[in-house]
Amino acid sequence: MKPASNALIVSFLLLSGLSNGVRAEDAAQTPKTPTSEESTVKLPAFLETLKNAKLIEDSRLPANAPKSDLRKAFEEAAKAGSGVKTDVIWMTHNASPAGRLYAVSLLKKIEPQTAKTTLEELKADRESVSYKHGGEIVHYSVGEIAIDQLSAKPIIVIDLP
Repeated sequence: MKPASNALIVSFLLLSGLSNGVRAEDAAQTPKTPTSEESTVKLPAFLETLKNAKLIEDSRLPANAPKSDLRKAFEEAAKAGSGVKTDVIWMTHNASPAGRLYAVSLLKKIEPQTAKTTLEELKADRESVSYKHGGEIVHYSVGEIAIDQLSAKPIIVIDLP
């Protein structure tokens, strides 16, 4: 073979190897599984407030008491009712600890049996959640509150009167 032919063959082999290498890299890259942030749903503002709740507020408030943003969001979600059912069910698994409990409380009005099943699942949850009653804040696990909510006469009142 002529030296020029050898150079062409070597160049061809090198380029083929490089392009195969690129193809191999492309093939090796599989689509990324979306992170929890990427797979979140677009929630109405009032549900977004509940989803990110840092604490649970007792719903036994005097009629003339000022309402917190959290309380207003909870009331608005309760008014939306079954129109937000899918989002509320999603929140029972994806919201903050307090947000999951608010979601279950909303679900009690929309779909009571699903709410009960979800509370049963939450009984094993040991994540801490703050509970505000009057001027005091106490801490419980999500599971402790779920157990309380399953009782005939819950001590912690999340539901709207």
